[in-house]
Amino acid sequence: MTSHAQPDDTRHNFYRNIHKALRLGHCRMLAALGALDHRDRARSEAVMAELRQLMAMGRGHLEGENREIHAALEERAPGACQHAADDHQDHEASFAEIEQMIAAIEQAPLPERELLGRRLYRRYAVFMAHDLEHMDSEETELLAALQRNFTDDELKAMEARIVAAVPAQKMAAVMMLMAPALSHGERVELVAKLQKALPEQAFNGLLASAIKPALAPQDFTAIVGDLMLRAA
Repeated sequence: MTSHAQPDDTRHNFYRNIHKALRLGHCRMLAALGALDHRDRARSEAVMAELRQLMAMGRGHLEGENREIHAALEERAPGACQHAADDHQDHEASFAEIEQMIAAIEQAPLPERELLGRRLYRRYAVFMAHDLEHMDSEETELLAALQRNFTDDELKAMEARIVAAVPAQKMAAVMMLMAPALSHGERVELVAKLQKALPEQAFNGLLASAIKPALAPQDFTAIVGDLMLRAA
């Protein structure tokens, strides 16, 4: 159910981009699981690896929120993030259950894989539905509570600490989902922020290895063109 609480859209929102990435990841994964023929061992292994990576991304996102966002909000407004914290516990249980189902598919003899695959597809669909609802609650109720209790500078500092704690390899995986999930204007803002925050070599590596391959050539060219106009 969508919350009636609405945050101030003119203020900082550190949920928007990462949630767009996770939503895109969910949509792609649900489609991949539904179409997967587990008799094709190579394809099955590839999709299971992609699912594990998406689960790891989700778990890393929760860990950053627990550490930097929930702890800070709980200190200033006790109880304000209890619902979100309960959702995070449910997510952890889902991550563990889905991992067990992946392992079962990988270890099962061929005749059993299709049945296990159908079960995984349905279980993932339920998790996806829960996560979509959870993200909406964060972008409404929780963000409104954060805006009441923190300045934009404080919210940006939380976000910066979360991003700084993400290892380079995991950041590349996030960017490969985030870049295609954003609008052109959002992409330009994101890449400009990365360019300012990262050492030149790290920025160029992320641009070449994650952002460029994730976009259609014309979309990547448009970002570069806008960044050059800004620098001129």
